[in-house]
Amino acid sequence: MPIEPYAPGAYKRGPGGRPTRQEAERRHQSLLATATRLFLEKGWDGASVDEISQQSGVAKRFIYARYPDKAALFVSAVERFIDEKMEILHSFESPPEDIEEGLCAFGRKLLDLALRTDALAFHRLFIAEAPRFPDLAKLFVENNRNRGLAEINRVLAAYADRAAIELSDPEIRAEQFFILIVGMPQRLALLGGREEPMKEDRRLKAAVRLFLNGCRMR
Repeated sequence: MPIEPYAPGAYKRGPGGRPTRQEAERRHQSLLATATRLFLEKGWDGASVDEISQQSGVAKRFIYARYPDKAALFVSAVERFIDEKMEILHSFESPPEDIEEGLCAFGRKLLDLALRTDALAFHRLFIAEAPRFPDLAKLFVENNRNRGLAEINRVLAAYADRAAIELSDPEIRAEQFFILIVGMPQRLALLGGREEPMKEDRRLKAAVRLFLNGCRMR
């Protein structure tokens, strides 16, 4: 559920006039939600700290008490964005007994996340800005690269435990699954929009079969 921005006077205050811990956290979440939206809508240059402060109802002194600059706020906003997507993947808890059916269902969930309008906007933004902030980009990738792979690994491991597939190198297997399922559909969506559902579904099923041909138990 989206977090509505708060007017500066809307926060409860504790002793001494300072916001309570709960209200400070609500203010922080409002800040990150607004920052994410503005970065995605306007890009790095178009989203100013002044506008983020105004639209979130969070004072600039509150922002700079937590983030030294706009770049640090950007990284935190993006990590929050990814947190929300990881929660959706984590909800896939009970893979069906049939491995092809299960991996197709999980693949659809991956596709729906990767091809969302906001996810595509984030992808474009990150690729555009990474050369300007190589250290931040490297740190971000190091901190977040394995989070999505861990969710894929979790599902694949459930089938490996049932002796349906063999996972000699789980990290590489997870990478291969992601690339097979998401790679081309995401590329096409970035350039011109999603494919027709029937064609997208046919591509997904073919990718799952190709993956399974490489890691089924012999």
